[in-house]
Amino acid sequence: MDSLLAQTYAYIEIIISDDASNDSTRQILKEYETNPSITLFFQEKNLGAGKNFEFAVKQAKGAFIAFSDQDDIWLPEKIEAMYRAIGDSFLIYSDSELVDENGNSLHKNLSSLRRMYTGDQAKGFVFSNVVWGHAMLINSQSLPSVIPVPAGIPHDIWMGFKAATITGIKYLDRPLTKYRQHADTVTKTIAVKAVSKPAAIKYEEFTNKLYWIGIMRDHERPERKEFYQRLYELYAQKSTGRYGFKLLFFLLRHRAALFMFTRKKWTSQVIELIKQARGVSR
Repeated sequence: MDSLLAQTYAYIEIIISDDASNDSTRQILKEYETNPSITLFFQEKNLGAGKNFEFAVKQAKGAFIAFSDQDDIWLPEKIEAMYRAIGDSFLIYSDSELVDENGNSLHKNLSSLRRMYTGDQAKGFVFSNVVWGHAMLINSQSLPSVIPVPAGIPHDIWMGFKAATITGIKYLDRPLTKYRQHADTVTKTIAVKAVSKPAAIKYEEFTNKLYWIGIMRDHERPERKEFYQRLYELYAQKSTGRYGFKLLFFLLRHRAALFMFTRKKWTSQVIELIKQARGVSR
């Protein structure tokens, strides 16, 4: 909160919606209620993260909107720098420095873990992401295209994908946020060692991914829908439980675009696609 109030850009409106919290959050927020830059909302019953997020976004009156996620720390020049750089794009995002629970640097930026991207290609969002909610600034003119957020889809991935399909997204090569990493972080940034998963979990992940591919197909520009339609058809065949050789060949043909946000070596990419083509069963 204090880092939001310390921004060098003067014209800031801070919208906070407390989603019927049952800890000390309400008392902490009350300490800020006299600040004229802050508008507080206290939900009477829990809306859930998605609906509460949408509620808060709809209250904003500014031409541009930034999101403060979890307990990240904004550098003072964040909003001013992004505002000056966004131009005609619906979305700009910046680099972030990773810090531990106590705010100590982990000596890594997000750009060391992902291949940051400026442009209007969206295939990279199929299996990965390059836009984090805490690091983005959006033009409020994009809201009719991104609200409501599809059920079960993280708002930052959705907004990054949609902006890429409309105006393209823009990357500002500058760390403007300290991105805290700890056990309670909702989005895991640093990869952890994979463990074997029960069949039921694998099937759920398959249905979630198929759902996302379908959403991308339905919201991509008409001239680019063919790729997503074919991917959807082949990915759906995983449910037979048989290995999807046609899916594998399709993924390999589009490997560079699918991994456009990642820093994996090509051998690791191929291994990942071989795994993606495996059949699943309930």
